[in-house]
Amino acid sequence: MDPEHIKLAQIAHDTVLRTMQEGEQTHPGNEWQQQPEIYHLIHATTHIASAGLKDTSEDHIGHALTRLAMIKYLQK
Repeated sequence: MDPEHIKLAQIAHDTVLRTMQEGEQTHPGNEWQQQPEIYHLIHATTHIASAGLKDTSEDHIGHALTRLAMIKYLQK
């Protein structure tokens, strides 16, 4: 496997894990699992737009990636 693919996967893994750990502080109980996919897609889109607007109030790309990972999890 291409080492760059492994590096990308590690970055994605670390980003989602960090975002989920931070989220546990303000959103306990894994409530995200009860939300429909469209809910997460809307949140991801909002974070992408905020990143595009150069908003640095939080890691919008990390949050968008996490919301998209949540959708993949729910599709299992």
